[in-house]
Amino acid sequence: MTTPVVTNRSPRMALYAAMFCLPLVACQRASVPPALTPAQLVARDRGIPPYTKADVAFMQGMIGHHAQAVTMAGYAVPNGASSEVRVLAGRIAVAQTDEIDFMVNWLQTRNQEVPSTDGAHHHHEGMDMSARGAMPGMLSPAQLDTLAGARGNAFDWYFLTYMIQHHRGAISMVDDLMRARSAANDDNVFKFVSDVVADQSTEIARMELMLKNRRKP
Repeated sequence: MTTPVVTNRSPRMALYAAMFCLPLVACQRASVPPALTPAQLVARDRGIPPYTKADVAFMQGMIGHHAQAVTMAGYAVPNGASSEVRVLAGRIAVAQTDEIDFMVNWLQTRNQEVPSTDGAHHHHEGMDMSARGAMPGMLSPAQLDTLAGARGNAFDWYFLTYMIQHHRGAISMVDDLMRARSAANDDNVFKFVSDVVADQSTEIARMELMLKNRRKP
């Protein structure tokens, strides 16, 4: 007599199989980390919002850019600028010094390299970068020498002309940042660059009006 072939598993074998597979499924599920909410991601990263290489490069470059503007503004009083230009230069120096402090803190918080904030260092470094097209608006060595040597009305004209150039360069740097993928998503960065554009656009318009009343030396 032939023994019949059993083609289906017995109920007991099916139960064993199920008992064996369940732990594997559980382990597989446990190995997949749960998706983190934006708030959890921020908490995991010590409260630091996501940022990009473009954000870092912008902050590092703009420190040098601002440092040169502060240097330019520092010539106003010793070079006999008019009261109107002295007031403007003083405001630019204060505002951009505060912004340098913000950028330095932003970089330090993210453990990024902080360029020297020494005015003379950035003064020459920035000019070299400008020659390579990396930092638009920066004064060339010849322009800076002209500004440093000008006096009175001549200083006013050169200061206004060169600071308009400088401010337009800063706005151009912001435009480049905003074109970079995923850049300026950090609310603090976005607010900062928005303020740079708003403040410097307003100052450009004011300096253009001031320049109309002055003759080129």
